[in-house]
Amino acid sequence: MKHLYNKIKPVGRRVIVLVDIDGKKSHNLDLGNGKSVSLEIATEYSWDGRVTGLTQGILLTDYKNLKAGMYVLAHHSSMGDECEMDYEGIPHGHKLFSIEENFIYFGADKEKLIPLDGYMLVERLYEPEPVSKFGIILVSEPVKIPNKLKILAKPDSITDFEVGDIAVTYKYSDYEMTHNINGKQETIIRLKYSDCLAKETV
Repeated sequence: MKHLYNKIKPVGRRVIVLVDIDGKKSHNLDLGNGKSVSLEIATEYSWDGRVTGLTQGILLTDYKNLKAGMYVLAHHSSMGDECEMDYEGIPHGHKLFSIEENFIYFGADKEKLIPLDGYMLVERLYEPEPVSKFGIILVSEPVKIPNKLKILAKPDSITDFEVGDIAVTYKYSDYEMTHNINGKQETIIRLKYSDCLAKETV
C-alpha cells in the first residue's frame, strides 16, 4: 500500500483516499486477559447512511498537517461512484476516491482524532436523570439538552473555544459519525465551527 503514497496528487481542493470497503463491518470485542473476539457487523441492514456509507480511509497524499498513511474521516455521502478513481495497484477489496476537502473532518493516528480546520470533536449533554427516593431512575433513556455541545478536541485555528467549553449551536448541528479505525466500532459527534452561535459561561 505504501507504494501509492504521494504517487498521485489531487488537483483543486481535493484529497486522495484509499478505502477498505469492508472496513466498518467488524468490531474487536476485548474479553480481557489479552483475549478478544471479532464480531461481524451487518451494516447492510441499516437504513442510516452514516452507518452504511464509506466514511473512513487512508490518506494517500500529505494534506495540511496530516501525512500520507494516516486515516481520515469524511462525510457519509462523500465517497460516491462519481468520485471513484480507477488506478493501477489498488489492493483487492479497496477503492480509491478523490474527495472534496470540505467533506474531510478528522485525521486520525493510533491514539487520537485530529479535528481539521473548521471542525470540532464534541459530545452531547444530557439532563440529570431523575431518581426516586428509593434510588430508582425514573426515565427509560437520557434526555438530551438541545443545542448545547461540549468541546472535546479542536484545531488550533479555532480560538473562540477551549477544550471543555460548552458551545451553543444551531439545531441539528450534532452530526453523528461511525468509524472503525482501530478495529473497534465507535460513534463520534462532529460540530462545524460555523454552526456555533455562542459560548456558555459559568
